[in-house]
Order: sequence, then structure tokens, then C-alpha cells
Amino acid sequence: MKTTMTAPRFLLLSSALATLLGGCATLPSADPAADLQVPAGYGRGDPVANLPVQAVPRASTAPVGDVRDDAWWQGFADPRLDRLVAGVLERNTDMASAGLRLARAGAQAGLAGADLWPLASGSASASGNRRIDSGDDWSRSHSASVSLGWELDLWGKLRGQRDIARWEAQATAQDLQNTALSLVGQSCELYWQLGYLNQAIATGQANLERLERTATLVQSQFNAGAVSRLEVRQAQQNIESQRAAQAQLEQQRVETRNALTVLLDGQPWPLDDEPQNLDIAHSPEVAEGLPADLLARRPDLRAAELRLRQSLAGIKVTATSYYPSLSLTGSVGSASTSLGQVLSNPVATLGAGLSLPFLKFRQMQLNITSADLAYQIAANDFRRTLYTALSEVDNALSARTRLAEQADAAQASYEEAVEIARLYEVRYRAGATDLRTWLEAQQTRRNAELSLAQARRSQLVNDVTLYKALGGGTAG
Repeated sequence: MKTTMTAPRFLLLSSALATLLGGCATLPSADPAADLQVPAGYGRGDPVANLPVQAVPRASTAPVGDVRDDAWWQGFADPRLDRLVAGVLERNTDMASAGLRLARAGAQAGLAGADLWPLASGSASASGNRRIDSGDDWSRSHSASVSLGWELDLWGKLRGQRDIARWEAQATAQDLQNTALSLVGQSCELYWQLGYLNQAIATGQANLERLERTATLVQSQFNAGAVSRLEVRQAQQNIESQRAAQAQLEQQRVETRNALTVLLDGQPWPLDDEPQNLDIAHSPEVAEGLPADLLARRPDLRAAELRLRQSLAGIKVTATSYYPSLSLTGSVGSASTSLGQVLSNPVATLGAGLSLPFLKFRQMQLNITSADLAYQIAANDFRRTLYTALSEVDNALSARTRLAEQADAAQASYEEAVEIARLYEVRYRAGATDLRTWLEAQQTRRNAELSLAQARRSQLVNDVTLYKALGGGTAG
């Protein structure tokens, strides 16, 4: 006796099975970051102020504009830096690759959405045969068919896969913005490194000329019998030491220029656009915002949250992939020995297929458990990423204050070193001190000058670090 299950009875049975299987998979909250808390303000290392007491508003995950629209680097008021950043963002291969990855993710999202609709296919064929041991005529046959297949998305599995693909595309778009933010930071740091090196080389050359004048003076005194050959050798030793330092700085400049060339996709940066010192750079005022704003401003955090939502949706997709699935198929085809009559007698075929993957119960349970554990790992990684971002901002804000103090002290130290070197020169010419003391004073002056330039460079690099940690220059 043959029985046939009608469509209503099938749907009723499938719903009962889905309810039964749904109890096997307990999904986490639909909001992966619902219980996140952050400090009310940046505490600059203060453990009390850094206590997480404020919930993160969900509106903070709203999309933001392009990083390049928020041209925070223009706050340094240096047109040459602006030209460099524009060139890097236009030519850099990392930006090009990130754009291609975004286009590919968009295509993948389109493919996932296409699975919700019926899929059509068609074929046509022709063949001929004859016996090779006789002179029979060729026997020819022709066929053509068109078919349509559709998997009914009864439990939302295909919609879940489409959403996952869309979130990946959105996350990839944030990856592109993060790449742009990182490249701007690298460009600024290399630009100011060039400014520091050019300034250090110029001041080193001036110091070398002073040492050569000192050596000439000492040689004249030696010829007059006023000093010994020891002083002559001391003066020459300081000259050679300065030349070695100059060679090291010039090599660092070559490496920095090459690093910029790589950022510019092989196009060397014009020497005329190189900064010769750091005096023209001005640290802009930075709007700190609030810790909760980071989720809306930092593209890496937005990408991490989108991928966390992907991981959450993956649990549901894994569970529903074991629910019964119903596929409908239909085709129209015909065959004939004559090509002209191949479509004259079409035959229609309709079919339905029922898949019962939940029979693999043990495999289903393990896959759902694996997806749930992957989500929990991703949730912990996301929380760590957020709190690391908070610490980066806190560190950069604290360093901004400390580096300003350091720069002021370095300026005062340099001014004192210049005066000390001048006084020792007067004393040496008067015969009140020896040459070594004067040479040491000159070296101290040189070191103080380099320390001042390094402190200024550190301030500028920390400003960039702060902008990157805040996700740009947008005010909170």
C-alpha cells in the first residue's frame, strides 16, 4: 500500500521537528555587546577613574563617514605633509588591495542573497553514432532542457547566510577605513622622521665645522708650543667621531626615504618637499571625546563588532542547517532525432525533495557546540580589543602631557648647554681650562640639541598615535 504525504502534513511535521531541534541549541543574546561597560572618562592611569561604570550606548555603532573625509592631519598646518598623505592614499598598494577585498566581499554577499531565489539552468546536446563494421547511416539524436530549482527557506538558514555575508562586507569596508587610518599614521611618522634626520644632519654639520675650527686653533697653539700633541689628537678624535655620527644619520635618512617610496608604490618623494626641521610643525588641539565613542569612531572596533555578530549568527545557521529542508524542482525537456523537431514534443517534470539532516544527531550537536564556543572566544576577543583601545587612548593622552613637560625641559637644557660651551671656550682661550673640558662641553651641547629635536619628534608622533587610537579627529 502506498501513502503520500500532503504539503500541509509535511509542514506540520517539519514545524514539530524544528521545535524539537530548536531546544537543542540555546542561542546567546542578540546583542553581543549588551553588557559592555567603559569608564565615564579617560583616567590617565588613575585606577579609580578607569573603572568601567558606563554602559556603551548602542547608537555608538552607527556608520560613520570615510576616514579621508576627516582630514585630521591638516591640523598640523603643513601643506607638504598634506600632499604626502594624499599621494599615499591614492597610490599605496595596501589601499588598493583593501579596496579589492571590499569589492570581493560585496560580490560574495550578492551570491549569498541569490540563494534565496529560484535557480535556473539549461542544457542542449547532440550526438551521433553508427556501427563501424557496416555501412549503416549515422543515427543522430538531439535534446534540450530547461530546469528550475528552489530550496524553500523555511527556517531562515539562507537568510542567515545572507546576513553573515553582508556583515562580512560591512566589516571589510571598515578594514579599508582602518588601512587608510594606519597609512596616514605611517606617512606622518616617516615625514617627521625625515624632518628630524635633516635637522640632525644639518646641526651635525655645523658642529663638525666648529670642531674643525677648534682643531685649527689647537694646531696653531701646538705650533707655537703652547699645547702638547695630546690636545691635537683629542681635537682630531672628536672630528672623526662626529663624522661617524653623520654617516649613521645619513644612512637612516636613506632608509626613511626608501620606506616612503614603498608607501608611494615605488614613486620617490621629491627632495624639495622634505621637511628640513620640525620647527614648522604645530600640535593641534585634540578633542578627547568619551570612551564610549570609540565603538563609533574606530574602524577596527566596528569591524570586530560586525564579525562578532557574524559569529553569533553562525550558531543559528549551524543549527538550522540540520532542520528538514524542502527543495522544489521543475524541468521542461525534449529529445528528437531531428534538430528541427527537438522542441516539438516537450515533456514537463515536477519534483520535490525532502532532506532530513537531523538524523546525524551526534554530528549536529558537536557542530552547534563548536559554533557556540567559537562565538564565546570571539566575544572575549572583542572585549579585550575594546579595553586595549581604551588603554591606548589613555596612554597617548598621558604621554601628551608628559612629552610637553619633557620638551620644555629639553629646551631649557639646550639653552644652558649652549651657554656652558661658550663659557668653556672663553676659559680655554684664556688658558683657564684644558681642551678636553671644552670638547666635552661641545659634545654636551650637541647631545642637548639632538635631545630637543627628539622630544619634538616624539610629541608629533604621539599626536598621531592619539588620533589613531581615537579613530580620527572627530570630536566626541
